[in-house]
Amino acid sequence: MKKIVFSLIIILLSWETKAQQPHFQQEMKAVEENNALLKAAALQRDAKQQEAHVGVLLHNPEVEGAYYWGSPVEIGKRWDLSVSQSFDMPSVIARKVRLRNLEENAAKLDYEVLRNRLMYETQQVCADLVYYSAVANLWDARTGTACNIVDLYAKRLAAGDCSILDYNRAQMSQAEVQRAAAEAVMNARDLMTQLNILTGKESYDFRAEVYEEVDLPGDFGEWYKQWEMDNPELRVLGNQVDMSEQQASLSRAEWLPEMSLGYASENVVGETFRGVTLGLTLPIWSQPRAAKAAKLHAQAAGQELQAQRLALYAKQECLFHHLYALRLNINNLVSAYERYGSMTLLYKALEAGEIELEQYLQQTDALIDVQLQILELRREFELGWLQLNAGRIK
Repeated sequence: MKKIVFSLIIILLSWETKAQQPHFQQEMKAVEENNALLKAAALQRDAKQQEAHVGVLLHNPEVEGAYYWGSPVEIGKRWDLSVSQSFDMPSVIARKVRLRNLEENAAKLDYEVLRNRLMYETQQVCADLVYYSAVANLWDARTGTACNIVDLYAKRLAAGDCSILDYNRAQMSQAEVQRAAAEAVMNARDLMTQLNILTGKESYDFRAEVYEEVDLPGDFGEWYKQWEMDNPELRVLGNQVDMSEQQASLSRAEWLPEMSLGYASENVVGETFRGVTLGLTLPIWSQPRAAKAAKLHAQAAGQELQAQRLALYAKQECLFHHLYALRLNINNLVSAYERYGSMTLLYKALEAGEIELEQYLQQTDALIDVQLQILELRREFELGWLQLNAGRIK
């Protein structure tokens, strides 16, 4: 019992700040190694990167042959053979290479976005698990005290020192505490099931008991610049803008003719002709609209990126200042609990007959409410911190 209460006090009162790595790294490592969805996404990423190299730079060569027999038979037979290779202008090829590289990068970024979301989900589950485990410990400690009170009033009832109403009230209080404890344990068990699914294990050994300490950045503007550079979703949008601009540039370059170079041979009775063939394909009919459409897609992608950046900046700035306010509220509440809250003194007063049972229960309920508020605020702070850093999980 003392060990449980001591652990709870550490959870409630420890609040120093220091620099740190992303929270719940051990659990995230297990997800990285075992999560089936993440493994499938890695294979999809590799497949898409291979697809980016399919048929980008050179067209397939063309081989054509023909065999003819004459009529009348006396004029003999004839056969023809031609081999040709079509290719774009060097400027078009260069743009296709850059577009291929951007498509490879897009596949990589899509994987990073999914990975980031899974890691963030894992952190949220772990944060809730720490909270409900602490709540379960709190009610477990309260259950032990409630059992002692029932025993105390059973002895007093036998000695004629209290009424049956007091004894019944003690039993009702014990039942309420046991119900709250069972509910917290059930919530923790459900979260463990979610964590087992994420980590790909039948029974993951979760050992975190307190939230890791954090060091809030002092200057939001400087912090946000780095966060924006690391955020995979913004990088996806940025890559889409680059792809759209490159596609527009490619569409403009494809106004240039496509060239075809080859070898041809014609054989008839007593005569053979061999030589080189040269051809041009002129993009007259469809290319103007394709170039215009590509330009509009590039403009739309740029506007979407700008809108997303503005929305994220406002959201992150609001959350940043909210965390500072939360930390101040927690410190004030913990300080007040340290000065005025003492379950031990209340129990001793009840045991000595200095206060009535109802007075004891009212004051202990008030203290438990404060403890629960501290746990809830710490959970809110942890979830807010995880959300603030969700876009840059390494």
